[in-house]
Amino acid sequence: FFFFLMIRRPPRSTQSRSSAASDVYKRQVSTQSTWGIIIKQNMKSILIVSLLLFSSLVLADEQRTVAFIEKAKSSSFGETLMGTLELELSNTAPGDYLVNLLTKMVGTVEKDIATAKATHDSFQAHCKQEQSSLKSEVRSHSKNVLESRKLISSSNQKLAWDKVELENSRRQLEDAKTNKDKLEKNRNDEAKEYEQKVNEINEALETLHQGKNLVQNNLRGNSFVEVTNKLQAHVKNMEMRIQTNEYKGRGYVALIAFISELLEAAPVQANQGSVQKVLDLIQGIIDELERAKNIEYKAEQERIANFNQLNDIYERSIVELGRKIDKLTNEINQLTQIITFNKNRISDNTRQIQIKKRQQIKLKKECQAEQRSWEKDNSKRSADYDLVHEALAIIQENIETFRKIVLDNAKAGIAGAYGN
Repeated sequence: FFFFLMIRRPPRSTQSRSSAASDVYKRQVSTQSTWGIIIKQNMKSILIVSLLLFSSLVLADEQRTVAFIEKAKSSSFGETLMGTLELELSNTAPGDYLVNLLTKMVGTVEKDIATAKATHDSFQAHCKQEQSSLKSEVRSHSKNVLESRKLISSSNQKLAWDKVELENSRRQLEDAKTNKDKLEKNRNDEAKEYEQKVNEINEALETLHQGKNLVQNNLRGNSFVEVTNKLQAHVKNMEMRIQTNEYKGRGYVALIAFISELLEAAPVQANQGSVQKVLDLIQGIIDELERAKNIEYKAEQERIANFNQLNDIYERSIVELGRKIDKLTNEINQLTQIITFNKNRISDNTRQIQIKKRQQIKLKKECQAEQRSWEKDNSKRSADYDLVHEALAIIQENIETFRKIVLDNAKAGIAGAYGN
């Protein structure tokens, strides 16, 4: 580097155009002469300044190299790099060779950094994808749990209603069966009572017809006595049946007894008129009994119709209630199965949620660990890259100074090792 002292000449006075070319030439010659004079006069100062600058540059290169060596010793890659440089420098490898070597090393480190970065990015993308997939699965299982809980809630409500309805239907069925049994029992009792009444009426009619026949066939003598005796015997028979609760036609007993007394009070030698009166009386009673029998028959038919109508209602009710009970029983079984299924579904999905969450935690730790590892390795690779790049820069600027300091440092290290 050179510093030149520049002295500006004072301006000349304006010249004529005819001497312009000669003046330009004279000024060039004059300027060259002036610079030569200035350089000669200041040569010593220029040399001193140049030496100082060169010395400062050499010192800076030395300090930079020493700092580089200290930095290289702080890492295993740096020590390997220094070992390689020491070997090549001790073999007086040319600068171009070292530059090419370090340039290749820079490319290798850059490639390693790029490969590591691509691997890291791929793994982090995988982490994000897996986390997203796990979150989606957790949401899906949570949705299933929510749906199952809603189904269980609605099914429990329906199940409670069905159980109440089933209990009511069973009670109604028992009531219908009980009422049907009562209806049948009442019908049987009514039928027996009707049959007994008809039998009693028929017995009374039979007695009256016998009495009438006796009166008609025996108009003289002791015919009335014979009829009276027979009727009185029939009355006694009926009274004995009443005492044993086998006969309930008390009115008919009184009626027969009245006829017996009427015949007994009739004169023994009855005339035709008195006999006819007795016959008319008996016939009137027979007609009344026939009407009573018809009334009982109609009443019985009406009771049978009512029984059949009520019995059909009870039977239809029993059938319908039976079907309803079967339907409710099936619904209860289905609801129970739905509840059981959804409880198992909740259990399975809850277990899957726990598994997925544990996987999320594990994956997060793995991804964070990989991130920390990559940051640490990337920092180391960047430091290695900077170290090789710095060595390349130093060699390109001043290889000899670098060679000398590196080899001197290596010798000092060997001597120190032997000294210890």
